[in-house]
Amino acid sequence: MGTSGSSKGPKNSSPLVPPGVDDEPGKPLPEPEGQRFRGFRTEFGRAVAGGGTATLLSALGKYTRDATHGSAVGPRRFGSAYSTGALLAETLANIGAGGTGQGPSGVDFSALRGQPVNVAAQEIARALAPEDIDADHITIAIQEAITEVLPDAGVFDPSLLTPDSLVQIMVEFFSRILFIEITNVAGDAWNHAPDATHATQTEADLLELIRVVVDKHFGPRVAQGLNGATRDEFRRLERAAMDEVWREWECQA
Repeated sequence: MGTSGSSKGPKNSSPLVPPGVDDEPGKPLPEPEGQRFRGFRTEFGRAVAGGGTATLLSALGKYTRDATHGSAVGPRRFGSAYSTGALLAETLANIGAGGTGQGPSGVDFSALRGQPVNVAAQEIARALAPEDIDADHITIAIQEAITEVLPDAGVFDPSLLTPDSLVQIMVEFFSRILFIEITNVAGDAWNHAPDATHATQTEADLLELIRVVVDKHFGPRVAQGLNGATRDEFRRLERAAMDEVWREWECQA
């Protein structure tokens, strides 16, 4: 993973939702509150220093409530991920059903059959990534989601893109999206890690906590969406799942 300590994180004055990725463009946003990251970063720093899972969960509560202004605002941050996620699901479902992926995405992926999984994941991510400030993060999330779910295949085999594996890929995609965002927002709180081993363990623990809640809320809605939903309907299902993630984390003390 290796994302820890890569930046100081956003400033308190930064917009709650960056321009161009708002899931509700045009709807007014609250003004960022002063020191909105302090509680989250303090608690996250304690977790990195060895505070354990309970401290990480407490940090997630402060992240959702304070850093992102709660469930009414926080999930709006991922508008670009919802759009790309819906496109990713439709494209992979098409490929898994024997298509080329060109219908949903405009790109013919038939040449990826038999290629190493990591190469196929890279090409799919490159083709589907949006042209906005989240492009790099979404590209990484797509690549890591596909290679995480299909690691033992060796080569890219469309027949392995079953409904169950598509749900797993989408759960992993949104887990990675949240992991990247949260670790970036943590900023220099990572400096509280006494050594690289503690930082690496915190990354692993955080990703696993994220996976559990994303699987709980996204899994059923993705499965529902794969059963004939339009891309816009799928997108709304993703947003509803993210709203549920925020409401669950807001309850953490």
